[in-house]
Amino acid sequence: MTVGHLFDVLDFPDGSRMTDLWNNTWADAPAGEEIASGHFIHLGDDQHVDVETDFLGSHLPFQIAGLGGVFPDGNPWMFIMQKAPADLAVRLRGENDPHSMLRSSLDRALSFNADALVAEELSWRQADLVVIYEDEGIPAESVEYWPVADLLRGLLAQCAGAELSDIVTGYPECAYPDTAHECELDVFTDVFANWVRRPR
Repeated sequence: MTVGHLFDVLDFPDGSRMTDLWNNTWADAPAGEEIASGHFIHLGDDQHVDVETDFLGSHLPFQIAGLGGVFPDGNPWMFIMQKAPADLAVRLRGENDPHSMLRSSLDRALSFNADALVAEELSWRQADLVVIYEDEGIPAESVEYWPVADLLRGLLAQCAGAELSDIVTGYPECAYPDTAHECELDVFTDVFANWVRRPR
């Protein structure tokens, strides 16, 4: 599979393929400090990523973006990223774990799919995501003021074949300023559209 941070940290067998990606462009604007999570889900043998994405997405109010594909044996998988205000779990439920709202939201959605299994969970604060960019060679000052949603989208764009340095340089408007292309006027949409148009 394409090189990218998420592919490095998730447990993909050799020969796994990415076939789908999605971006929730209408996600809520940030309101104060935010947290994020990513869940690696193994789907049922006869399920389809695009169908399950549409279904699960309709039950996940905090969803930002994600990707999906198939393992070498043909079984499908997906990775869903969510974000929410850091104090939401405390305010609404009195829980100290800020990520519990995101986990509960996914659990409710997956209750409609008995064949889906959450294999891995990643949890982040904004500072954690900035550190990931630093580890990928991006100076912290270049992204430390990005909203959590865009930090997540950057990691997804990296999975779609873009260099993080190009994403950061082109942010927020264009991923390919030196290349003739049908510009989407959004660095992430530019990358995602280019990935969809790639030769199969």
